[in-house]
Amino acid sequence: MNEKIKDDKEHARTGRRREPDRNRGARDSQEEREKEKAKIQVAYDAYKEDLQAKMARAFVSEHKKEQWFKERYVPEIRDEFKAKLQDFRRSAYGQWEQDLESGIFDEFSLEGIPKSESNGAGGVIEKEEGEATAANEILGVGDLVPVNGADIRDENQFQPTLLIKTIAPHVSRQNLEAFCRENLGEEEGGFKWLSLSDPNPSKRYHRIGWVMLHPSSDSAPPMDRANPEDEDGDVAIRSPPPPASAAEKALEAVNGKTVKDEARGDFVCHVGVHNPPLHPRKKALWDLFSAPERVEKDLRLVKRLVNKYEEDFGSDFQAIPKIEEKVDDLKNAGRLQPAIPPTSTKKATKSREPGMDEAMDDDEEAAEEEEEEEGAVEDEEVDDEEMLVKKKQLDLLIEYLRRVFHFCFFCVFESDSVHELTRKCAGGHLRRPQSTLTSSARAVARASANGDAFPDKKRSEGDNDVDGESVEGDKKFRNMSSKTEQQLLRAYNWVKTFEDKLTQILEPSAVDIRKLGGRPVDEAIDEELAKHVKQEDEHKWRCKVPECTKLFKEDHFWKKHVEKRHGEWLDGLKQEFELINAYVSDPAHIAPSRTDANSNGHFPPTSGQSASGTPRGFNLQNFSMNGVMGMPGFPMGPGNFPSLFAGMQANNWNSAGDDRSGGPCPSRRNVWWTRRISFGTV
Repeated sequence: MNEKIKDDKEHARTGRRREPDRNRGARDSQEEREKEKAKIQVAYDAYKEDLQAKMARAFVSEHKKEQWFKERYVPEIRDEFKAKLQDFRRSAYGQWEQDLESGIFDEFSLEGIPKSESNGAGGVIEKEEGEATAANEILGVGDLVPVNGADIRDENQFQPTLLIKTIAPHVSRQNLEAFCRENLGEEEGGFKWLSLSDPNPSKRYHRIGWVMLHPSSDSAPPMDRANPEDEDGDVAIRSPPPPASAAEKALEAVNGKTVKDEARGDFVCHVGVHNPPLHPRKKALWDLFSAPERVEKDLRLVKRLVNKYEEDFGSDFQAIPKIEEKVDDLKNAGRLQPAIPPTSTKKATKSREPGMDEAMDDDEEAAEEEEEEEGAVEDEEVDDEEMLVKKKQLDLLIEYLRRVFHFCFFCVFESDSVHELTRKCAGGHLRRPQSTLTSSARAVARASANGDAFPDKKRSEGDNDVDGESVEGDKKFRNMSSKTEQQLLRAYNWVKTFEDKLTQILEPSAVDIRKLGGRPVDEAIDEELAKHVKQEDEHKWRCKVPECTKLFKEDHFWKKHVEKRHGEWLDGLKQEFELINAYVSDPAHIAPSRTDANSNGHFPPTSGQSASGTPRGFNLQNFSMNGVMGMPGFPMGPGNFPSLFAGMQANNWNSAGDDRSGGPCPSRRNVWWTRRISFGTV
């Protein structure tokens, strides 16, 4: 664009006609464009780092005094809370260890079954010989159901719990805990644990809370583990109603009462009885996670993550040896079986008259190769015993992180209770059947597991050409890339971001803090100090620290002056940059932009929005949200006009049908809006 602007200015100044350079070939022009792209990318990366640093600093400066921020990023407050959290998680570990030994997780698996192939009871419909898996029918995040016995729930969700509907940012956890202990006590049916959610940017950074109570004598009976079907045919868990008696007694004791805080102001608690979701949906993962190479890579990652959490908490938990021992016992007992039984997929052969030309064989082979390149589904592969062992270990370790540390491996979210985890990720995740993987998807999964670049087959073939056709082919590929290619690239990028977030937890020192919006503390302080000194002459350095104008002969004299006389101001700068680095290094931090904070999974979609996740068949040609279209290339509504306002109501539209708004009657308003929308005048 800079070159074009220069040419336009030169043309306007001299009036000289612009002629294209005919001496340069197509390949030279392509090379220049690639060089220009590289320069633009470097400039954009620098701009992005600078923008992220500015946004992160502004966000920390705005929220660093709020209680939720201190609990997550101020070392003194954070370490004190983590010590309490460790004691709370010990009971969760004891329950998990007991469940593992009793066999509750023997049938547990993250393998999913397509709804179209499920018999409704966790099993698979019998297929005819040669019938393939319905790979292309899996289009959404909720199109998988768990196998029989795999959909189990954490019983802690059904213990008596109160819900604090809104908590102001200035209210501290310590004051709320003291308030609960004072009004509920800590005996049977009394206060056990306080869980707080992430702040919601769209609600002025207010939080919600869960007051978990000790079980009482009138607690609910053990949970029924049967898997009935709901009205939609989805597998559901029949859970007992919450023990309302204990919760209602606690509700009467705290609802409407005031949390005293002389420093930051009092706060009135509005409380209700918490009812957990009865039918939490499980989200389908990208199909790349079903590849054997990806399973092995995820198993290594989850083992490192478990060791990291157990080491950081200073606990004596031994999850990995216990799980490996359990899986070995299941293998020796012959209980490790694939989630979907293998089916015969032999290719039928056509009869041919003798003496037919061999060219037909060549044509069929070429057609089969072309079909394979376009993403045809490969024959089903049966997991061997070694892969079944790895999958079982992976699934149990992922569930261990959810049950004990309330951490979702695929969302890279940590919570302080099962209720906050359920709000963030209701039912967990399911892997798609391995039979749905195409050859191109296997290649992309292999590249993501090995850390290789995205396998761009068509582009690499075009680069090997020596004539000018490669440029034209590359241009055509860029403009008309297949939907499969776009979807695989999207999946590859999602998996890469997922691994980058895990790296922030596993190897924080190996992360480039600048790309996240932070900077090394010493470097940041030097840059900030340079803004607070002014060189007025060769040997005159004026101090510009707030409320100081002293003059010094050399720069190093001024630095000593700042350390000696402005130590408190300098310490404040250091603490601020340390907070910024801690904030940007958190893979689940609240983004400065409200839209980003909602899109990264912190908060569930509002009423009417589509579910967030990783849909397999997403593409821009058929994408819609609530039926709202209106961009070129989207399907049109009636009358060949975009249905921009489908499902929306006009201002002052009275759905009740009376005339309380004072405007035209409802029928006239209806006709008026219908005409405007039909003729595309809105």
